[in-house]
Amino acid sequence: QSLVEQLESELRSGEVEIEELRGRLQVRALDQILFDSGSAELEPRGREVLAKVAKQLAKVSDRRVRVEGHTDDVPIATARFPSNWELSVGRAATVARFLAEQGVAAERLEAAGFGEFQPIASNADPAGRARNRRIEIVLAPLAAE
Repeated sequence: QSLVEQLESELRSGEVEIEELRGRLQVRALDQILFDSGSAELEPRGREVLAKVAKQLAKVSDRRVRVEGHTDDVPIATARFPSNWELSVGRAATVARFLAEQGVAAERLEAAGFGEFQPIASNADPAGRARNRRIEIVLAPLAAE
């Protein structure tokens, strides 16, 4: 609930979505507030939003925090990112590192990249591609020892 309150303006504007499903909390941030196209460097607006998220996540000690990177299906081929997979992993790692720097326990953090392979909208139009370019932060129970 406090995370929802912290991100009220971002939720209203559609920059961030929060969903609870089967005991897992998922925070979805669309990439236009986080990164420039083809980049894994956080933008100032993204840092601002993620700092609010981190403040709340740092208080949670009984959950894993998995940062998932997703892209649209438009191919990328740069020296740093030969495919969307590398781009999605790079973005997830950047966000995970930022969350750790903001006080989220690093031993609870995971980073994963899914490239274009888990779309939530159609890649046939710009609006759908924009929804597919995202970072998802998933809170899940810690694995039983």
